[in-house]
Amino acid sequence: MLRALIVDDDPVSKRFLTEILAPYAACDIANNGREGLDAFGQALADNRPYDFIFLDVMMPGMDGHQALEGMRHLERQQSIGVTDAAKVIMISASDDSRNIYRAFFQGQAMSFLSKPFSSDSVLNELRRFDIIEPEALRL
Repeated sequence: MLRALIVDDDPVSKRFLTEILAPYAACDIANNGREGLDAFGQALADNRPYDFIFLDVMMPGMDGHQALEGMRHLERQQSIGVTDAAKVIMISASDDSRNIYRAFFQGQAMSFLSKPFSSDSVLNELRRFDIIEPEALRL
């Protein structure tokens, strides 16, 4: 089973993502960027990295951008290349172009989903990047 990390300060979003992902991945939860960065670092140290991460942009203390920069720093310290780096989907209620630009070009996120999102949009993003298998074709 895949391993996922959900980093969000909103309990509704965390619960919704956990329910969507339950058939596909064992989910760990972090309530803010600092907890997410700590969980990510521990997973690397245990040689059990996360297959993918949902990371909220706006959180108190350490925001999602700062957490992602920290995650990328930890990967570089362990000589993890871009192709093996964590697959990160940034999520946010704010879809302004500055946040999107920063997520992709500074943090190297693979995707950005605006809240509120649907279960279909979440699963479609995971399928789009071959994290989960496409559904069987229906006849």
